[in-house]
Amino acid sequence: MFDLIHEFAVLGTACFMMALATVWYSPMLFGNRWMKEVGITQEMVEAMEPQMWKHMVLTFVSYTGMLVLLALVGVYAPVLGFEVWKVAVAITFFVACAAVGPTLFEGRSRAYYLIRVGFYAVFIIIGTLMLQHWPW
Repeated sequence: MFDLIHEFAVLGTACFMMALATVWYSPMLFGNRWMKEVGITQEMVEAMEPQMWKHMVLTFVSYTGMLVLLALVGVYAPVLGFEVWKVAVAITFFVACAAVGPTLFEGRSRAYYLIRVGFYAVFIIIGTLMLQHWPW
């Protein structure tokens, strides 16, 4: 598989996505609103800090897996006659639609939906572009 995709591009993009998630869910952007929507307090965050490294490792692994699949989309979409950016938009639309049911069932707000789906939309679009245009 790694003769088709650039493993350093995947790992580098995964590192970028970890940084993006850190900013996205920080007080600089949507962190305070997201914590309010989810019902997490600052005390709860502080209590989780000793275990945070496990969350970060698992998140990095999951991001890497998602990016491997996006890299394969970048390889095979042109072979099948699709433009990569159009496939990325279609995947984004799929994710946005897939999140509607659970958001409604859980009784979450529109703000929660937009914060959560917005991150994955940015993840898919920027991740696809980064993987396509990795410099080395």
